[in-house]
Order: sequence, then C-alpha cells, then structure tokens
Amino acid sequence: MNSIVPTTLLFIRHGETDANVNGQLEGATDRPLNATGQAQAQALAARLLSENRPIQVIYSSSLTRARQTAAALATALGELPVQVDPDLSEYRLGEWDGLTLEELRDEKQMWVRTASDPHFAPPGGESAMQFGLRLVRAVRAILSRHPGQTVAIFSHGGALATVLALLLENQGNRWPGYQMDNCGISEVVFEPAPRLVRMNDVGHIGEMLNEER
Repeated sequence: MNSIVPTTLLFIRHGETDANVNGQLEGATDRPLNATGQAQAQALAARLLSENRPIQVIYSSSLTRARQTAAALATALGELPVQVDPDLSEYRLGEWDGLTLEELRDEKQMWVRTASDPHFAPPGGESAMQFGLRLVRAVRAILSRHPGQTVAIFSHGGALATVLALLLENQGNRWPGYQMDNCGISEVVFEPAPRLVRMNDVGHIGEMLNEER
C-alpha cells in the first residue's frame, strides 16, 4: 500500500518594522524592515538552514517587510525563487491602517464590530470574512500545488493568526491564541488533516540577542 507523504507548511512572520515597535497595525501599508528586523531575518535563515530542512518552495506576501524576510532565506538556500502572492498580505484596514491596537479596540470598536458582523469592513478596507476567505484560498492553493513538499510561507501577524485559527479550529475568531512574534515559526503538517507541530518558535531570536550582548 502506498503511503501518502505529508505536506509541511512553515508559517513565518516577517521581521520587525518601526510600526511594530510603535504598536501600530500596518495593515496594507507597505513599510520595510528596520535594522533589527533585518538582523532577525538573517537569524531566521541561519536557523532554518541549520535544521537541514528540505524546503523546496518559498511563498511571500506582496508587502516589502515579508518579501525582505523571505529573501534572506532564499539567499541562504542558494537563491531559491520567492513566489509572491498578494492573498497572503495583512488585513487591509483601509483608512484605519496605522492605528494602534488600542485605538482600533477602544475608539473604533473594531473587534466588537467584526464579532457581531463578519461582513463589517473599515472604510476603504476589507471585512473579516473577506480576509479569512482569501487567506484560506491562498493556503489551499499552495497545498494543492506542492503535495508532499516543505513550503515556507512568509506573512504577517494578523494574517497568520487568522489562517492558523481557521485551519486548525475552523474558527477565525480564535486568532488571539495563534499570535506570533517577529520572525516566529509555526509549523503545520497536513496528513492530510492539519497538525500543529510547533507554534511561534523564536529560539533563534533569543540566540541573536545573546550574541549581541
């Protein structure tokens, strides 16, 4: 009997940006990594290279901060091409891009509104329903294209928390339990049902900080 080779997805959050430091939700705003974020991306690439993972494919959000983080791993793996997918991008908050979590929560009542109406969208932005559907669509397409392979996916904090909640619990509103730090790694193996192997692994970031001391 032929055994099915599992597909492994490595979900990776981009490195630090100035907006992350300031507590702002960047959404679709396109900002680069700061100096710390660039160092984090290098530490991440070194970590994955040291694991001798058979990473055959790299995908990234179309936003610069994710593409820069992905590029560090691509270079470490011998210039592996990075496939850009806009559907992996962060929650598009429209006019609310750049607000802090507190402003979105308290002033705009963002989470209350989306909880009561998943079709609610900020002015010029997308709804929670649209957000979740495009993320799942992107991941399902990757799974169908790369069965039995190990794929690195570079995306964003809100996007990754949401898609992990949807894949593992089929409930996007469980996203707070899947929040990730900059350059954190979450690994899901599909056999074909998804199984979480590691969540928000940031051991390489701790090692980087120790080396700087």
